[in-house]
Amino acid sequence: MFLSTGLSVSEILIYLMEVFGGLGLFLYGINQMGDSLKTIAGDRLKVFVEKTTNTPLKGILVGALVTALIQSSSGTTALTVGLVRAGLMSFPQAVGVILGANIGTTITSFIIGLKIEKFSLIFVGIGAVLIFFIKNEKIKEIGKIIFGFGLLFFGLKLMGDSLNAILTAYEEEAAATFKVLADFPILGLFIGIILTAIVQSSSATVGIVQTLYAQGSIALMGALPILLGCNIGTTITACFACVGGGVQAKRTAFVHAMFNIFGAILFMILLWPYAQLVGIIERTMLAGLGVHPEMSIAVAHMIFNVVTTLILYFLIGIIVKITNKIIKDKPNEEQTILEELLDYSLIEKSPTLALSFAKKSVDYMGKCVSDYTLIAKSYSFDNNKNYINDGAVLEKTINSLDKRIHDYLIKLTISDLNESNSHLLSVYLDTIKDLERVGDHCTNILEFFQERYDTDKVLSEDGKQDLEQIFDVLLEMVNLTIDSFNAWDLNKAQEVDAYEQQIDKLEEVFHQRHVHRINSGACSYLNADHYVEILSNIERMGDHLKNISDNILTDEYCKYDEYDH
Repeated sequence: MFLSTGLSVSEILIYLMEVFGGLGLFLYGINQMGDSLKTIAGDRLKVFVEKTTNTPLKGILVGALVTALIQSSSGTTALTVGLVRAGLMSFPQAVGVILGANIGTTITSFIIGLKIEKFSLIFVGIGAVLIFFIKNEKIKEIGKIIFGFGLLFFGLKLMGDSLNAILTAYEEEAAATFKVLADFPILGLFIGIILTAIVQSSSATVGIVQTLYAQGSIALMGALPILLGCNIGTTITACFACVGGGVQAKRTAFVHAMFNIFGAILFMILLWPYAQLVGIIERTMLAGLGVHPEMSIAVAHMIFNVVTTLILYFLIGIIVKITNKIIKDKPNEEQTILEELLDYSLIEKSPTLALSFAKKSVDYMGKCVSDYTLIAKSYSFDNNKNYINDGAVLEKTINSLDKRIHDYLIKLTISDLNESNSHLLSVYLDTIKDLERVGDHCTNILEFFQERYDTDKVLSEDGKQDLEQIFDVLLEMVNLTIDSFNAWDLNKAQEVDAYEQQIDKLEEVFHQRHVHRINSGACSYLNADHYVEILSNIERMGDHLKNISDNILTDEYCKYDEYDH
């Protein structure tokens, strides 16, 4: 069969290798462009998305813009998931960004429609010069963008030439195959889904469809179902990425899939008028402008995403309710926090966002320590076994958070963080160490009182009043310190020092009063057991809380603003 067409087996293999090689260059080029654009944008990309998406409409516009810049709807979706999980964006806002990301991803098909592959190696050469001969890092990144841009078109040209050679050699068979796709659109839909799921890039699938359509190998009625299928196939990557992830990751992937499945079904039902509309635009507007046939597929891709977005924009509230109902919050708060706030994949993708995750995790650890301190005080005056059980759960949670946040931050140290973020990371490491020590002192106090209750040792009335007074000051200090850390509140942090001095004085005075009670016989040596250690533990808790406030008040920390960084 091969010989009758003038193509040998070796020639067929060579052409197929060129197709796969071209696909590889295309994928590498588009990923290189996106990665370098994200590097240049740096921290500003995260802040831009976070601060400009306070309404769903703004979210759509921002999602489209960011995806057009980084050339990856999956990248925009990952960034959005991160902001939601870090508590910096609400889920309804995220839905708007996801809808917009689908519009932004059509930009690639318009770039391909420019038909400038004849200049692709010039771009590759210019990019290589900037990468290897320029020392400035930003210029190097710009070089990588140009290099990726050139590889994208060179890979597309290599793919297109090889496909054209094969299809020309088997013109009759190819025509029969593509006629089947036109007659049975559902087959084209599944081909688009499968091909995109395999190469994990809807842009690559759209590029292939554009090439085939420009060569005249496939009719519009055969090309459009493949185009619709690639929109569903691109959600496979997001679905795989959220396996084992947190609730918000699954909700985001669900919305992403819902958007594309809904749109594909709608446009498959309206396939004939959809094809007629694209055909009219091609014959009138595009032909008049003298653009290449590839642009017709780009326009069709844009119509699909814009129309689907417009329809779903008015249903965002319903989408959020349905998603929340299908994917419910987990009852285990600790496990949810650990899943939601410690995403190792973001350490490489967005170190700044990963640091925001760490901050939220430390905030939660502080809340656990505050709750544990209250339990320690309550158990000191009420022999309720529930306090022991609740305390054991919090102790385990605090220790687990300490280890996991520490490991996360250490992993983050190898990332490319700027000086300000590096200082923040150091502050977080010190803070979790101090919080863990406060938790240890709470455990000591519970154990002291558990032993006292087991041996029927009771506090004297004066000793009880003194202990209650110093505990009240400690609780105020705990809440003030945690609040100042959580909210970047320097005024509250400045107030912590006065509480620490007060605790030191009370510990000294109450220690002396305790000795006086023993000497006067108001308190027996037996009942006095552990009292001094309890006061000492409270004083040390104050020292650790003071350490946290001191870190907040450093010049480097004061200059940092999480929302204007």
